[in-house]
Amino acid sequence: MSGSLGDVQGSLAALYENLQTLVLLLFTDPTQLSYGQAFVLVGVSVLLVATVVWTFFGRQNGTMVFINAVLRTFGTGQTKTGAGFTPGKVYVYGPPSVKAIPSLFPFSMKLETYLRMADIPYQPVHVWSTQGPKVCAYTSCNGKIPWIEYNGEAMGDSGLILEFLNKEKDVDLNQSLSEADKAVSRAFTKMVEESTYWGLVQSRYMDNYGKLHDLFELPWTVMFLVRSVGQREIRQMMRGHGIGRHSKEEIEGIMEKDLKAISSFLGAKPYLMGDEPTEVDAAVFGQLSEIVWTAPDSYLHRIVTVDYPNLLVYCNRIKDRYWSDWDQLTKKSKKDK
Repeated sequence: MSGSLGDVQGSLAALYENLQTLVLLLFTDPTQLSYGQAFVLVGVSVLLVATVVWTFFGRQNGTMVFINAVLRTFGTGQTKTGAGFTPGKVYVYGPPSVKAIPSLFPFSMKLETYLRMADIPYQPVHVWSTQGPKVCAYTSCNGKIPWIEYNGEAMGDSGLILEFLNKEKDVDLNQSLSEADKAVSRAFTKMVEESTYWGLVQSRYMDNYGKLHDLFELPWTVMFLVRSVGQREIRQMMRGHGIGRHSKEEIEGIMEKDLKAISSFLGAKPYLMGDEPTEVDAAVFGQLSEIVWTAPDSYLHRIVTVDYPNLLVYCNRIKDRYWSDWDQLTKKSKKDK
């Protein structure tokens, strides 16, 4: 019996020493940790936190307290659906800004740029988990990012939001365009949102996943934990779309043609359709801004800044005109607080 107890004590002592070594590596050189070692550290951390939560809150409430604590680590907020809203005010829901850009979601950049172009006042609401009938983090009930609330009603999909606000606010950024021009605008909008967007997804979430913890300003352990599931879902989405059935080289070729088409049509014009911005500029800027300011080492960045530099000039023009608070917003990141 005493021998068995000694073995257990020896095993516990060895485990404790191993944990000490892993913790030391974590704070000195985390790149030396293997996947298995990282999982051990994360598992132990979760167990410790869960134990504390269960001790103070009990089993029934402990689960929700623990989940909410994790979610609120990376952003918080409450929806205003049905109560507490200001009539006629647009509330835009989405993730908080980071050092690189006001939003890491191109459709959020599109929507906010449109609101600024149309001079529609709005209030960003940075949330992680929603309340009421909405259950998806960072999404509305239809799973679209971003989403808005207006007069107590929620709406997702940036394209449908623009159509709704155009009617509700009597706005038409395309009023100077002919029907043929509007057709061209729609074609470019659909190209960047249904084709170019997926090149950004491939580059960011598949080819450069190791850099995401810096970009999203999240602990590397979080990105490590969601990598397998996240990338599997992205592969499925890309394959369902169709572009994921191509090779990496073929996707890059498609992206180069997309960006060349925008550059060729833009030419020396200040905006895509002429001297003043229209809705298509919000859509195109939404995608290109992510390439310019969040993907500095990617082939997409090279294409936009080196191969077709008029696209970089175009992005800076829109940024300077409509995002005068860019620097202020991007300083409001977690690492600066």
